[in-house]
Amino acid sequence: MADLLVFRFPTSQLLDISMECIDKVLSVAKVIYSLCNEVKMNHKRCQRLTVRIKYLLEPVKAIEGEDLTVAKVLKEMVGILERAKDFVESFTNKHRFSKVFKAYEIKEDFSHLNERLSDAAIALDLALQTEQTKVLLSMFKGKQRKKDDEQDTEEDQIHLDKVAKKLEEALHSMEERIQQAVETVNDGMEEMKMDLKDIKRIIESYNEKPSVHPVQDILELKREDIEVQNKPFMETANSKYYRGMLHKFPVAIKRFLNIGFSNLEEIRKIFRKEAATMKHFESPNIVRVYGICIDQKGSNPEFLIVMEYCELGSLRRVLEGEQQLSWQTRIRMALDATCGLYRMHQSNEKFKLLCSIDSARFLVGHGLRVKLGGLDLAKTETSIRRIGDTIQRSQMIPYISPQQLGDINYPYDKACEVYSFGIVLWEIASRKAPFRDCSDEVIRQKVCDGVQEALPSDCPKDLCELIDECRAYDPFERPKAGAIVDRLKNILNRISTITNESWD
Repeated sequence: MADLLVFRFPTSQLLDISMECIDKVLSVAKVIYSLCNEVKMNHKRCQRLTVRIKYLLEPVKAIEGEDLTVAKVLKEMVGILERAKDFVESFTNKHRFSKVFKAYEIKEDFSHLNERLSDAAIALDLALQTEQTKVLLSMFKGKQRKKDDEQDTEEDQIHLDKVAKKLEEALHSMEERIQQAVETVNDGMEEMKMDLKDIKRIIESYNEKPSVHPVQDILELKREDIEVQNKPFMETANSKYYRGMLHKFPVAIKRFLNIGFSNLEEIRKIFRKEAATMKHFESPNIVRVYGICIDQKGSNPEFLIVMEYCELGSLRRVLEGEQQLSWQTRIRMALDATCGLYRMHQSNEKFKLLCSIDSARFLVGHGLRVKLGGLDLAKTETSIRRIGDTIQRSQMIPYISPQQLGDINYPYDKACEVYSFGIVLWEIASRKAPFRDCSDEVIRQKVCDGVQEALPSDCPKDLCELIDECRAYDPFERPKAGAIVDRLKNILNRISTITNESWD
């Protein structure tokens, strides 16, 4: 009976959805083709997007029978293509200045869309298992796709630089004219002059090389290069965290307390191997590890791990604070967190899982930007100290999926992790701790019965639906990380449009 209460979509309904999705996929694709043919900026990357979508649709056109898996894949594909349509459309219907600025800013968006198309190709292959999908996958091979994308980006960049140079020359000419007229016009002309200076500054900033982190690789660092403040800002049973400086750049420093090592060279060997693996997970939405420092002083060396500093602390701490957070801000924070999770799930080490997701694992930096933290050098740390079960299971119970709570042998997978992340999304929406004041046994009973805590009454409807799907009792109904990114971007765009209109 419980299963009947939590199962959302009957088989017949999903099968009907699949045929509707095929029509929707083909319809949205036609709009994308038309838009991509119109664009002037980032033309090469748009054309590449068109080619990949056409390859992706070949097996879709050939689908005759449907099952639940195909229906789910098609539904997700609709979301990917609608996101692609909105994305291309966003820089086709703008003023010339805006088009140039937008064209410079969308490298990450192109990368995400291509990754999502690759996800769709893999999902189609698994669902259909046809010769046609095997040919399709060759179009999305990681190395070749990256090479093609880099070539397209380089060609688009050359075109953008030429356009930007012409705009800069035009702006310079306008600036001179305004300078001549400013003494005879009203204060509004002076304001216009300042706006033009800002535009010129933006163009110049795009031509500058991007800022870099103090360390480009995860390295073994020298102690003399690290400045450490005297008092820690956080302590755990096995470590203390300090704020410090690395090459005059602010960092967080983790110092181990319970050390139980035997061989320094073995630790170094493990670290170097694990550091190379960690390079795969670099992302603006993942807290960066800069390196490890082994300070050999006498018979008691000190072990430090140096990482990116997020000044506002954990997501849980920010949500419990008094700062006002609009829905637009909360959705942007949720999107940041999801991008970090998606990067882990789609890393070069496929199916990388974190095994413990909660709001304390995400950290918040300047501008309320959320980053996935806690990606410690696990094997290195194990070699440094004797690690027990440092995670208090009682603290994690609200985040554990009903399948795992009901069966201790249930394998931890992506669907389990999405459930945990759904609880984090609920926290961002409600700004409350999950199942507050409930005992472990009460939480276990509620989760296993499919109970979901209520969302705020003013929570946007589409955000409510997404959070509820992530917390779904049935793992099959939970969306993948990439689909969560797509939907949050759409929700954020809708909320931002409404907010902007309210100011008009």
